[in-house]
Amino acid sequence: MPIQIKNNVKYLLILFFIILLISSCDLLTTRKAEKPDKGRSSFIAATTIEQLFENLKDSFREKIVRNYESCFVDSSFLDKGYKFYPEAKATTKYNVLNEWNLEAERQYFSNLLTSIPKDKSIIVNLFNEVSSRQGDSALYNYDYSVILPHSNTEEPTSEYRGSAQFKVNLDANNHWVITEWIDISTNDFPSWSELKGKFY
Repeated sequence: MPIQIKNNVKYLLILFFIILLISSCDLLTTRKAEKPDKGRSSFIAATTIEQLFENLKDSFREKIVRNYESCFVDSSFLDKGYKFYPEAKATTKYNVLNEWNLEAERQYFSNLLTSIPKDKSIIVNLFNEVSSRQGDSALYNYDYSVILPHSNTEEPTSEYRGSAQFKVNLDANNHWVITEWIDISTNDFPSWSELKGKFY
């Protein structure tokens, strides 16, 4: 091939790529930064008991049913059932608490979430921890407060307080899960049992 034709072909190829580059969809321009994904979850597999209770609190704050359910025993991975022992005063008000199970936990939690405005969160505080661990099980006692926001800013928040004892176990996945929950009321505030009964 003569040198002149070779040079013309090279020239045409270079010109073609320049035109392609210019006309392509802004390959050389910088994209605007995307906003963080607000739907992300902070859930981390509960390989420690501390992480289990962080997941429990975060499931309320982030309002994610699946994450809440993951805090409780799954019979596929541990040969134990779930037991909830409500405080006595709440059982006279809400009969369903006497037959409470994992499906009731899911139902109440789902109903609770639908009652909360989308832009607001439920705050769960667990404090004054007392714990004892023996191998693959442990008992954790906490004082708690559960604070529900309202859509009307003039309406005060609802607060539930009391004490809770959690029995937790290690399952076949090496994840800590709640197998028992005992609720104890205080005199001044409604209890977590009442919250469950109310939103079931």
